[in-house]
Amino acid sequence: MDEGFILANKFRRVIFDELAAGETDIKRIWKKNRMIPRVAQRIIDEFVKGGIVEKKGNNYVFTNEGKKLVETIGK
Repeated sequence: MDEGFILANKFRRVIFDELAAGETDIKRIWKKNRMIPRVAQRIIDEFVKGGIVEKKGNNYVFTNEGKKLVETIGK
């Protein structure tokens, strides 16, 4: 997964930025940003499938590849 894929969609960017800021709960992310839960879940599933995020318990955290993207995209 590359940075263009994330930056091309505002919802992907919002979720990516929230994860980068330290939020790990997808439910809190979609509530805070007034997103449709299904859309948020689809995006987080794309991130997992793309190998930049992994699920740990009920939380989502960046993989090593995801951490590299955080450094590339920045805040």
